[in-house]
Amino acid sequence: MEENSKDLTAEKGKSKGKKIVRYALICLIIILAAAGYAWYSYNLPARRLERALESADALMEEKNYEEASAAYAQAEGIDGVSPEALEGHIRADLLLADAQAQKASDIPSRAEACVQYEAVIGLCDTASAAVGDAGSDRFTPYRTDAEEKRAALHTEIAADYEKVDCLVETQDRSGTVTLPDGSEVSYAHYFDLAKVDDKYYPYADKIDKVLQEQMEAFFADSENNPSSAAGKGSADEKAVYRDYVGVEGIYSGQGLLCIRMAHVKKIGTVQSNDYCGIIFRLSDAEQVSLTELTGKTDIGLRRLIRRAIWNWLQQEGYTEIKKAQVEDYVDDTDPADFKYCIRDDGTLCVIVDQSAPFFKDKQQTLQIPLEAEGEDEE
Repeated sequence: MEENSKDLTAEKGKSKGKKIVRYALICLIIILAAAGYAWYSYNLPARRLERALESADALMEEKNYEEASAAYAQAEGIDGVSPEALEGHIRADLLLADAQAQKASDIPSRAEACVQYEAVIGLCDTASAAVGDAGSDRFTPYRTDAEEKRAALHTEIAADYEKVDCLVETQDRSGTVTLPDGSEVSYAHYFDLAKVDDKYYPYADKIDKVLQEQMEAFFADSENNPSSAAGKGSADEKAVYRDYVGVEGIYSGQGLLCIRMAHVKKIGTVQSNDYCGIIFRLSDAEQVSLTELTGKTDIGLRRLIRRAIWNWLQQEGYTEIKKAQVEDYVDDTDPADFKYCIRDDGTLCVIVDQSAPFFKDKQQTLQIPLEAEGEDEE
């Protein structure tokens, strides 16, 4: 009986021990499950985004905009599209651009600020597309702010420009035409395209666009193509077929840019020269009128041009041209239609070419200085 009692006591102990172990295991499982859930919950994309935004916001509070920008950029990819992360990124980059603009003291540093504002504008466009809400204007104020500040800097930079460098790229469409007898006739057909060559000048694209459009109009006009005339001509070595716009020279100074160009056409022995140069004001890249350059009224401008042309013709010995012819030309020409240029020495000149009736049989192009001194003749 005593042995049975001991066995029973041992069995009860073992049973109790098993219960304790099971309880411990259950507790451990619960703890591990809770820890797993906590870890899972902690690493949910929404929670990770929340923590990332809090960290980035703290950097913004500390005015550490560069690190804040990077933090917002990282947060953008945590939980799909986050408008908050996108907006924070834009705000940080806009403040970085503001800081660059405030410390800018010369053209290169202001240009760098412009680049940063352009990046903010691009970021706003990307953010708007990512959000996909056409009716949302969440990023519009930042974009508008960046555009206005960039435009103001462009105005400041351009105002500091006295001159710009340019280059000329010849767009050549010359070729040959095969005649019925199998011989070939060559023809020249090209356009000297001037371009602004300055990485900091803010309105280079604006000027280049005007010059590009001028070239496109030249090539689009079927009358400006000597190939058809060459095809009807002969293979005579003396036969000439040319139609081109050439750049004679470029002047930049006094806040101006003058591209001196002429449209030259020679078919056989007949040649025409048509001056087609342009003058731009560097402060805004707008074309400048002769009235603006001289500061005269229409009446005063006509008097100045009449006197300059007549004195020049007398000086150079054009005795066959009458004064009345010059007067009629000046009186019949709208002040906006006078041709003019700036020579390499900075002298403003009125142009006389074959478009002037009294000069239509000449092949020269005259650049006649417009003298500022003296009183206008009555």
